[in-house]
Amino acid sequence: MNSEEQECQPELLAEEWGARLTSARESRSVSIEQAAADLNLPADYLRCIEAGSLKGLPSMVFAKGYIRAYLKMLGMEDIDARVAEFVAIHGEGSSKGAIRPVSRVRQQVKMGDPLMKLFTWVFVLAILGVSFWWWQTQYGGSLDLTSSTESETTEMTDSSSQAGDVTVLEDGTATLALPMLDDRPLDESVDNKPSAAQDGETQPELSAEEQEKLQQAIDENKASTEASVESADSNAEITVSADFVAECWVSIQDGDGKKLFNNLRGKGQSVNVTGKPPLSVLIGAADAVGNFTYNGKSFDLTPYSNKNVVRVNLPVSE
Repeated sequence: MNSEEQECQPELLAEEWGARLTSARESRSVSIEQAAADLNLPADYLRCIEAGSLKGLPSMVFAKGYIRAYLKMLGMEDIDARVAEFVAIHGEGSSKGAIRPVSRVRQQVKMGDPLMKLFTWVFVLAILGVSFWWWQTQYGGSLDLTSSTESETTEMTDSSSQAGDVTVLEDGTATLALPMLDDRPLDESVDNKPSAAQDGETQPELSAEEQEKLQQAIDENKASTEASVESADSNAEITVSADFVAECWVSIQDGDGKKLFNNLRGKGQSVNVTGKPPLSVLIGAADAVGNFTYNGKSFDLTPYSNKNVVRVNLPVSE
């Protein structure tokens, strides 16, 4: 065997070794991708193993573990012997893909380094700044409030000292003692003035014209009162309810445009809503309504039905 054949012999042995794995996989009708998914390995690793090549694998240590798992999955025998053949082809101490040792470890950073000192000072200044900002937000406003309270207390004391005695307590609050009021009536001329009814004097009788004017004023006052009551009632919320004997569509809207009800009602169902006037009522089938009430009183929908569709605004304007 010449030198060229000796150089090519490891490659031939590797191809022959890997071809047996390929043949075993294909006999099981398993693809490279499926086998890689089962072993949770990259498909390129299995292609390198089937080629009998160490190139493309992390190292000989990892390669032996991958080969054992692959041979076991393929159900091949003499796993240790086949792994030993792979090692013999490439050599146990092969440098191809070997794990490289760490040449040196970086020197640890010391506290005396300038960069470390700078970082330390920046960190300390940041902590001090945050602490000062927190102190300002927590106690800055309360100091102003205290001074404001004290000034208000002083002003109240000065302004009220003329009316009575002011006592300032330890907590900053002030109390005012009002002077005693005189027991004398405010207006003796008013209180001591005798009335005509007390003296027993009789009221003069009114003439017929004066009595008519008085009655007219009373009637106008009564009418104004009734109008104001009616206006107040018109702004009060009103209630409508309906019972249905057949299916129909119902839509009720209040004076603000809010939909109080907008849905389909069927036989045996009812609607009861309350809202601001005027209530706009739309009923799709008048003959589907068994009973309709307005503010607790029965209400006839017949005058407001057009082709069996009811449209009415409550209260009804006369």
